[in-house]
Amino acid sequence: MREHIVGIVIRKATVNDAGQVADVMNAVIAEGKYTLLDRPFSEEEERAFILSLSDRSAVYVAEIDGETVGVQSIGLFTDYADSVRHVATMGTWLRRDFRGRGIGRLLAEESFKFARSVGYMKIVIQVLADNESALRFYRTLGFQDIGIARRHVRLGVKFHDEVYLEKLLQNAENIT
Repeated sequence: MREHIVGIVIRKATVNDAGQVADVMNAVIAEGKYTLLDRPFSEEEERAFILSLSDRSAVYVAEIDGETVGVQSIGLFTDYADSVRHVATMGTWLRRDFRGRGIGRLLAEESFKFARSVGYMKIVIQVLADNESALRFYRTLGFQDIGIARRHVRLGVKFHDEVYLEKLLQNAENIT
């Protein structure tokens, strides 16, 4: 049963959020099984990342009583080819005690609105194949599997497959 979240605020992150954003991400990284990220980020690194965001990239935070409990980033899939400027990528990090409560969906709704507003037509994501809860989450958002990269991520001594998923946005019918 999903617990209703009262008083949750979803908003774009600012440099003042860097410490709490890093804390949420680092907690997920420390679990060692939900992300390909394999080292913690400092507040300074996160601040620099937020400052470096282009007008087509954003970090959203989910806050309850001023405390960041979830983070989602969305931005250009790659910056080395104009031919894929219509494609975004996205990542989601939620504190363990706030998973399964609809916060990821609220973050995604904001990210999708943002993506459409800056001209993205498609979002491509990568999820560790053994992260069943994340795969289920993204599929409920309309993402579809498009492939698997075998033994693509190495965390410690263990290799993991990575699932690639996509979601078509506005004007997607024009993608050929």
